[in-house]
Amino acid sequence: MTTPTRALAATVLAALALTLTACGSGSDSESVGASADAPRAASGGAAVPEQAPGLQGDGAAGRDAGATDSGGTGVTGVNRTVVAVRSVIRTGNVAVTNKDVVAARTDLADVVARFGGAIDSEQTQSNSKGRIVSSTVTVRVPVDRFDEAMTALGGLGKVRRADSSSKDVTSEVIDVDERVQTLAQSLDRLQKFQDQATSIDDLIRYENEITRREAELQSMRSQQAYLRDQTAMSTITVSISLPPKQPVPPKEDSLDDAGFLIGLKSGWTALRSAVVVVLTIVGALLPFAVVLLLVGVPTWLLVRRMVVRGKPAPPAATTPTE
Repeated sequence: MTTPTRALAATVLAALALTLTACGSGSDSESVGASADAPRAASGGAAVPEQAPGLQGDGAAGRDAGATDSGGTGVTGVNRTVVAVRSVIRTGNVAVTNKDVVAARTDLADVVARFGGAIDSEQTQSNSKGRIVSSTVTVRVPVDRFDEAMTALGGLGKVRRADSSSKDVTSEVIDVDERVQTLAQSLDRLQKFQDQATSIDDLIRYENEITRREAELQSMRSQQAYLRDQTAMSTITVSISLPPKQPVPPKEDSLDDAGFLIGLKSGWTALRSAVVVVLTIVGALLPFAVVLLLVGVPTWLLVRRMVVRGKPAPPAATTPTE
């Protein structure tokens, strides 16, 4: 074979190889495209409403929630809620005494306003003269100003008690946020499936499931709002009262127990005690005296009469004769 012939044959073989390679690549691309289009066709086909969440019972909803929690390939799993900081609920109690409860209450309002808080509730007590003797105030201040607020509120008077507590609810906040997100997305899908329904039965089933999901979503959003409020604003209960009355100690004087009036008072006390003792004895003997008077005296008179009757009469006196 001559050199030009060999060159021509090599060119033809190379072209044939390129053609076969291009055909194989096209077939692979078509296969991959068909595989990729299969889920899209399934999601847009007529069979989708039969597989819609909510019509399969709680199991379908559980699978949706499970996909969210496991961080799967779904959109919900990828967009999981991420909390960069801890969520903490902080509460405190401060009890102080102050000679002027009204003035301390005014200072409390100034302290709360200075820290960007607000008064939530208040209870006051007054004495018989109308003077306020105690006040219990519940205030809300931002969590990041909690320690400063506790210190400032303790300066309203003499501190009798001060304590605080913290509760970490980070995991609870994450869980509630993810549940809200999952329910919202599930509700959106149900509404889309309802729009594609072609029968009255499907519409009724979708409507019932949408109503149930909306109630769950509203409940979770209320819990979400509560947690956000509690973790954003701390609660401090402040009790302000008058100082307890201190007994006045008596003056020590060696002559306090001397003098005419002191002696008269002591003598009168001793006489009264003696009279009380005598009257006590008389009171104790009086019942016996009454019984003796009612029974003993008649018995004594009767016995005495009987004794007198039993004695012989004395002989008559004789006159001597002359």
